[in-house]
Amino acid sequence: MSTVVAGGGPVRSALAPGRGVAVLRLVRRRLLWAAPLMGLISLAVFALAAASPTDAAAAFLGARDEFTGGAARAGVEQIVAGTHWAEAWWRWASGLVGGDLGVSTSARMPVADVVAARLPWTLLLMVLGLAVGAAAAVPLALLAARRPHGLLARVLTSGLWALSAVPSFLVAMGLMAVLALALGWLPTGGLTDPGAPVTIGQVARHLVLPVLSVALGQLPWITLHLHRAVTAQLRSPATEAARLRGVPERRVLARHVLPTAAVPTLAIAGARLPEVVAGSVLVEEVFSWPGLGQSLVKAALAQDFALLAACTVLLSAVAVLGGLLADLCLVRIDPRTDPDAL
Repeated sequence: MSTVVAGGGPVRSALAPGRGVAVLRLVRRRLLWAAPLMGLISLAVFALAAASPTDAAAAFLGARDEFTGGAARAGVEQIVAGTHWAEAWWRWASGLVGGDLGVSTSARMPVADVVAARLPWTLLLMVLGLAVGAAAAVPLALLAARRPHGLLARVLTSGLWALSAVPSFLVAMGLMAVLALALGWLPTGGLTDPGAPVTIGQVARHLVLPVLSVALGQLPWITLHLHRAVTAQLRSPATEAARLRGVPERRVLARHVLPTAAVPTLAIAGARLPEVVAGSVLVEEVFSWPGLGQSLVKAALAQDFALLAACTVLLSAVAVLGGLLADLCLVRIDPRTDPDAL
């Protein structure tokens, strides 16, 4: 049971039995088409990686490349790039069915170990970045909605539109240049200081700039959509009626305005999650954050098919499951939403 707005005013609702069945159909439908989608994505990854002009043998040998003889290098090329991409994909997909993600040629360890070590750091960065962006968007949207045609609202919305056009890696590099290099307030990257143990304090300090970069990438669209919805709700009949009844303004905002304004914003959140994933990958590379994004870049340069496919499929699955979660939250808070239409 939760408070939602239907027809302009707050009501109490819960999932009816028939609605619960519709939600289960939604989950089943999303999961059924997610499986072939992941298969097609992995197939495309193998095909595109094989067409890449990068030298897989040089990436595998690293600094030893110039000291490796011709015969030894030919043997390395046969190992890392001597199999046709279609055959390599079939082997990888067959092993995946049995729970084997393969072996990474760039990390020189099982792909499952790479994923287990790096996926939690990627999820931490994405979740915190999105949460910080959403938390900052609420007061900004309320501030601009008070006087939607005023100077402050125009300056704020113009600045957000400009920020939305800046790529996430440029935002990350700008923050690094100002806060880390010029002012020296924060470290430039990594998980901890060189030689320092992995502690909560160290990780939190090194996490500030990556989280700010992801949050600034998501702040414009969250704030702009929320601003439009809040502006409409502040002048809705239900809100005016609440004020006439003597309801305090803070409670009007918390009970009447924000829950209703969150509905259209949440409705598009699922479609924007791939952008969060892509932005996090670039931010990880800029700040040397030890997540899947950094492994994805290294795997692409080394034509590490197994690791590249595993990272891409997992990040795609995160976007798909995140979109499903956003739709389930929308169904929960808005009884007008038809699960069968999602």
